[in-house]
Amino acid sequence: MKKFFFKICIVLIFIIVPFKIAYSDVFIVAKVNQEIITNIDVDFEKKYLVSLNPNLKKLDQNRITEYAKNSLINEKIKRIEIEKKYEIVANEVLLSKVIGEIYSSIGISSLAEFENYLLLNDIDIQRVKEKISIEIAWNDLIVRTFKNEIEIDRSLLSEQVENLGKEMIDNLLLSEIIFTVTKKTDLKLKYEEIKKSINEIGFDETARIYSLSDSKKSGGNLGWIYKNQLSKEIRDELNELNVGNYTKPIITSGGFLILKLNDIKTESIEVNKEVQLKKMIEFERERQLTRFSTLYYKRIYNDAEIDEK
Repeated sequence: MKKFFFKICIVLIFIIVPFKIAYSDVFIVAKVNQEIITNIDVDFEKKYLVSLNPNLKKLDQNRITEYAKNSLINEKIKRIEIEKKYEIVANEVLLSKVIGEIYSSIGISSLAEFENYLLLNDIDIQRVKEKISIEIAWNDLIVRTFKNEIEIDRSLLSEQVENLGKEMIDNLLLSEIIFTVTKKTDLKLKYEEIKKSINEIGFDETARIYSLSDSKKSGGNLGWIYKNQLSKEIRDELNELNVGNYTKPIITSGGFLILKLNDIKTESIEVNKEVQLKKMIEFERERQLTRFSTLYYKRIYNDAEIDEK
């Protein structure tokens, strides 16, 4: 019996000691509502962010670490809020679509190639899927919560469409960054921080880091939008821009909006009024959902107990 007990102790020593050595440098970097984020989590997030946004390598390690920590805090806040309502279950169809968009944006042509790319960067594809599933579930939560609050003046949009015919229309290729600040006095500081990031790593990568909009997954890309779909205030701001430049922060009900004019083409088209109306309704719906998402996130962020070490 003593020999058996001795053997068990030896086995446990060989199991426990390497475990303690391997994790002896683990420490807490932040708590969100008492849920911890460790340096191991941050190291993974850094690898994840850099692998999907290679331009981040241009930044110093301290800034990448700070971005990674903030990314994890935001993710935890969203996950905690979602799980108050329902369990996060992967939507395989949407998951495949989003993953495809992600690897296409970095020049990878297939899922198998993407998985190999992640493996080379020491990133587990399952954890990537978990992270994307949280974002999908967040978007679903926003739609469930606010779908009955979306107000679209179809008669006004129809009237605008009726005034269209064969005419010259500016078609704009736009990207966006949507952000908020806790106090208006922080706006200048935040804007300077975003401008510095744009100068260092470009607008697209900055959108992936700073933007609260769902478009951040594609570097803030909004695609081609007819100018007449935009509000007068935004049209006025864009009128002042040359291609390649971006606006100062525009105040919206959901936060602050920075728009970049990537390209412009003037088209003489015969407007398909039915198609145009559908596009305008969908654009307005997405705009309102983005506003609801931003406001909702800002509220739960302000209510969260965040303790950064």
